[in-house]
Amino acid sequence: MRIDLFLKASGILKSRSMAAGACAAGAVTVNGKTAKSSSGVVPGSIVTVLRPRGGSITFRVDSIPGSGNVPRADRASLFTVLEEDRNAD
Repeated sequence: MRIDLFLKASGILKSRSMAAGACAAGAVTVNGKTAKSSSGVVPGSIVTVLRPRGGSITFRVDSIPGSGNVPRADRASLFTVLEEDRNAD
């Protein structure tokens, strides 16, 4: 699955365009490499997202959703947070 679709489906970022913008700005890495919005993720991928207002989140992809729409209650099963920094500069 494309990283921009995964970030939107999992609720990490609010929209696909926001996810694509974060990728274009170099704020998303997949397995340590800067990701384009079309970069793929699979279960086991390690993703880091730098948030626009400061802070970051690093998580492991646990599963890929079957469709683009995932109920809010099911989103947490898609990933496991490894590290989160909520501090804004």
